[in-house]
Amino acid sequence: MGRTIGGAIGLALLWSIAADEAAAADMASATATYESGDFGAAFAEFQELANSGDSQGMLWLGYLYQEGQGTVQDYDEALNRFRLAADLGEPQAYFYIGNIYANGFGVPKDAIEAVRWFRQAAEHGNAYGQFALGQAHERGDGAPRDIHAARRWYQAAADQGDTDAQAALEHLTANPE
Repeated sequence: MGRTIGGAIGLALLWSIAADEAAAADMASATATYESGDFGAAFAEFQELANSGDSQGMLWLGYLYQEGQGTVQDYDEALNRFRLAADLGEPQAYFYIGNIYANGFGVPKDAIEAVRWFRQAAEHGNAYGQFALGQAHERGDGAPRDIHAARRWYQAAADQGDTDAQAALEHLTANPE
């Protein structure tokens, strides 16, 4: 009996691994389709991934709705897709939600709300969120003006290879206050 349960668990694990590999292959295919410029086909592929619960697929759909690539531009739907991805713990989604509020894409501009989302992205290790939070602290836009905090967040992003953050650090070093 133990062998049967073990065999069933092993089989389930193999199916799970195969499903993960298939999802990764589907994501690679959808990304390649996007990079080829066939946005309509990419939209369909990402939609299929999102409908299966893939957080990266949801993130990509949000981006395509935001940019109007492969579909009509729809900021409400973009925000909805980003929120679904964020609910699944996708750090990049927190950044994109912040970006929507920072730029007023379909919502009133709200620097404080933007920073709230950038902070979540940053705290989850997202370099874009870290850079955006650094900018907010450097400028005092939606967060208290705090050059030390700006430097800390820029450094976190720079440590991940973010060239904009590296340039911002150089600027702060060359122009100390």
